[in-house]
Amino acid sequence: MIEPSPHKSSESQRSTSAKPLSEDAIVLEDLAAAIRIPSLFRRVRHVLARAFSIYHLPDDSPFQLTSANPGNGEVDFGFRWMDPQGLLQIFLGMCWGEEGHDPIWEVRVEATSVDLAAHLRTQHWHRLAARRADSRFSEWDRFWQEEEPTTTLLFGASAAVTRFFEEEYPERKAADYLAGALYALYASGAVTAILEVAKEAVGGGHSGNTASGHG
Repeated sequence: MIEPSPHKSSESQRSTSAKPLSEDAIVLEDLAAAIRIPSLFRRVRHVLARAFSIYHLPDDSPFQLTSANPGNGEVDFGFRWMDPQGLLQIFLGMCWGEEGHDPIWEVRVEATSVDLAAHLRTQHWHRLAARRADSRFSEWDRFWQEEEPTTTLLFGASAAVTRFFEEEYPERKAADYLAGALYALYASGAVTAILEVAKEAVGGGHSGNTASGHG
């Protein structure tokens, strides 16, 4: 004979209703994230350090690091370089964006104002720079160019973090990817060439430095 299961007490029912499962799940997820994120950032730092050991911008580069620390980890975690006039910015690191999409390893170039970015795109300089960087990019990937008119992004190289899980040493390969993209940007002359165009645009009366860097 199958006996009926005992009924829950009214006290137990109140306890359950006071803590819905959905709320408990969110709390547990947040707790897990709080534990994992510091460890994640340490590992990202390790990848960045290895990338810099492979290649870093020369001392006479017009782009200088904006901070010795790799950001606050809100939408990305990495290093930024900017020219003295504050026209263009280079980013290298991990990015997941404001929408929280799957994380990517990324090296990108962007203008510090939407107006300047739109001006450079109108003249197709972002496409030329991407093709030029591709000529020195020895990795399996290619540089993209951004066509969205309302963004400061211009061009860059991005690869899903999960793509490197297929490798025997995923973090080492990610560092190779980042270093290769940074090298291609500079060794090809792509980023310095588009910087000169940006300077000419601003010198010619185009308003380029009207906003802070893209976050």
